[in-house]
Amino acid sequence: MPAAAAIIPAAIGMGTSIFGAAKSAGAAKSAAQIQQQAAQQQAAQFLEMLKQYNPQIQTAADQAKADVTGAASTAGQGLITAAGQAGQGVTDAAARANEFLAPYLQAGGGAITNLAQLMAPGGQLTKSFTLQDMQSLDPGYQFRMDQASKAAQASAAARGGALGGGQLEALAQLNQNLASSEFGNAFDRWNTGQNNLYNRTMGIAGMGMNAGQQSGANLMNAAQLAGNWNVGANQTAGGWNLGAAEYGGTAEQNAAQQMAANALTTQRSIADLMTGGAAAEAAGKVGAANAWNQGMGGVANAAGNVGNYFTMKQFMNPATAGPSMTTLWNLPQSGRGVPSWMMPTTYGPAGYMPYGMY
Repeated sequence: MPAAAAIIPAAIGMGTSIFGAAKSAGAAKSAAQIQQQAAQQQAAQFLEMLKQYNPQIQTAADQAKADVTGAASTAGQGLITAAGQAGQGVTDAAARANEFLAPYLQAGGGAITNLAQLMAPGGQLTKSFTLQDMQSLDPGYQFRMDQASKAAQASAAARGGALGGGQLEALAQLNQNLASSEFGNAFDRWNTGQNNLYNRTMGIAGMGMNAGQQSGANLMNAAQLAGNWNVGANQTAGGWNLGAAEYGGTAEQNAAQQMAANALTTQRSIADLMTGGAAAEAAGKVGAANAWNQGMGGVANAAGNVGNYFTMKQFMNPATAGPSMTTLWNLPQSGRGVPSWMMPTTYGPAGYMPYGMY
């Protein structure tokens, strides 16, 4: 067989194996690169979505917190203002009501001042009753005394003589009885006047005291009512502000948790994509290596066939062969020393036939 007949098919097989290996390796690498690029693009899209939506979540939470806090603050301030205005209104009403009590307060104050002066040591209501008081309170007392004396003297003159001892004694007794009676009557009148003065003064002072008590009660009740309104308004406003702060804090916390969950989910997805891309790249490299291994295996087979061809040719050449073929054929099977690939497979008339030598 010509050498070209063996070399050309082997060369073609080797070229085909190398071409196929290069093509398969390139296809494996290209597919891996495409998958890795797709994973990177998808990861970039995930990051872009995270950058787009997480700030919106934070902005929404901030806005919700600001809105509810502002609404609570506005409502609370309005309530406090209304309570303050209502409290001022009731305080003003109490002040106007007390204006009607002002004359009684003024009169009562004056009466207390007068009563204090009357009751002071040496005052009119603390002095004792005297003869001067009786004379000033009963100016007719001396007239009646004079008339009684004149009547006694006239009686004595009518009888033709001066007043005797019995008559003088009777006149003295008359004067004493008259003085005692008139003094007692004058004292009763004086005492009644003192009591009347005290009672009238004390009555006016009592009206002033009642007016003062009512005025104070009006102011106290107005202040208490206004204070209760202000305290209630501030407590309610504080509750609204506290609730708004809790709501805003919850909104911020939920937003932070959602953004963290989004970030974790995105990073997990990116990790999965990167792992898949790396696996695809590795698979591509392994596929390319396998393709080259298969191609190199085909080249090795082709080279082996060519080598077998030249070995057979050399073996068949009598000038280069070892023992003659006849000698080899006539040897027993166990002592031929024939290579395994030349073991006989069929029997011929001359004995064993080498493989393929018909």
